Amino acid sequence: MRDSTVNSELESAAAVLQAENQEKPEIILQAENVGKVFPGKEGDVRAVDSVDLELRAGEIFGLVGESGCGKSTLSRLLLRLLDCSSGRITYHGEDITSLPRPQLQGLRRKMSLVFQDPNTSLNPRMTIYDNLARPFKIHNLARGREEITVEIVRLLKSMGLQAEHMIRYPHELSGGQKQRVVVARALAVDPEIIFLDEPTSALDVSVQAKILRLLARIKQEKDLTYFFISHDINLIRVISDRIGVMYLGKIVELGEVGDIFSEPYHPYTRGLFSSVPEPRPERKIETVLMGEVPSPVDPPEGCYFHPRCPEVMSVCRSKSPEFTIRQGRRTACHLFEKD
Repeated sequence: MRDSTVNSELESAAAVLQAENQEKPEIILQAENVGKVFPGKEGDVRAVDSVDLELRAGEIFGLVGESGCGKSTLSRLLLRLLDCSSGRITYHGEDITSLPRPQLQGLRRKMSLVFQDPNTSLNPRMTIYDNLARPFKIHNLARGREEITVEIVRLLKSMGLQAEHMIRYPHELSGGQKQRVVVARALAVDPEIIFLDEPTSALDVSVQAKILRLLARIKQEKDLTYFFISHDINLIRVISDRIGVMYLGKIVELGEVGDIFSEPYHPYTRGLFSSVPEPRPERKIETVLMGEVPSPVDPPEGCYFHPRCPEVMSVCRSKSPEFTIRQGRRTACHLFEKD
């Protein structure tokens, strides 16, 4: 009974993120044919491969896919924490793909990142004050210790924490408290976009609900745009406006969340969704995903998904599918190229 209640609270908290979200069609961040290759001893690793997507102002964009498919790498490319091997990224129409390092500092104030594990994203040798003071010092957002202290106290209180927390070290805080500090640090620069890389996966379910409610309130107050990465399919379903499904470095399906979950087109999307457990003991899980994910060092010819696809055709083994727009949704699958 307790698990059912907690899960209900979590879903309710996630739903708040989506409620009353006004549509803003303006595209603020766009990736065009973006790729990232990492050299390795066994060969080059294609972590991100020819990705096209756009982020709209005020929306929550959810990105899902199996572990190692390139979700985190893609977010770091969009943030310019990593350099692209190919392609182009624009922010409000300005090409930021090769932006010089001195100009990157201004970009850092526009886009922030909340890491997956608060235990590793906070410096354990620094107090909470020192962890939070760094963005103010780096970007010259406050002058002197007194002014920085005032801003840190304001941030902590907005996160539901107390001023006394700033003299503590990360190990003295609970997991939920540490994640609130990480969110506070992301907000210190007053960004327009926040990338959330599995922000609740390291927390228990009851704490997840509190963090999601916090994110919902912050988004509404500051009119933020979220790029939300998660393995939790159900969470992505209830919080996102649009979602992208990623497989082996490629986006295979992209569209409105309601459309994709009501009728997933791509065979990989259907397999991914079918493997999600439901709270019904009588339901037998039957996933259509076969085999293992191929190595990004040596991906298959043609469609990367064809060795695991239950609907594979001969063309899938030799030709990579292009995005096909169907009913407002983009799908990279040969099944729809002739529709």
